[in-house]
Amino acid sequence: MQKPQLYLLKPGFGDKADQFCPDCALVMGYFSYLPELLEQVELHLIDFERPRAELVELLGEDLQNSPSLVFAQGEQPEGASVSSITGRAYINDGRAICRWFGLNYNGFMCDA
Repeated sequence: MQKPQLYLLKPGFGDKADQFCPDCALVMGYFSYLPELLEQVELHLIDFERPRAELVELLGEDLQNSPSLVFAQGEQPEGASVSSITGRAYINDGRAICRWFGLNYNGFMCDA
């Protein structure tokens, strides 16, 4: 079984290179509580600038948002959306990604 692919934006973008994505930071922070969960995904830190070629290839041009947790072709986990372009299942909301890890790996829940 192929590991899900997790795409987070690299911090340090914007005119002064001083910005970060709050949802990406939320997901990365979740792993500080349970670092062993990082072994369950393939983590990709990507640039802010669009197009984000890897995500476009996996999900289509309209779904290159980050954070994105993209599942292997044919997998459709409960709660995941499906790209109408590629048929790949994905979750692209920080809280929903943390919730998915909590439910599937007996981790902490992010429902506050």
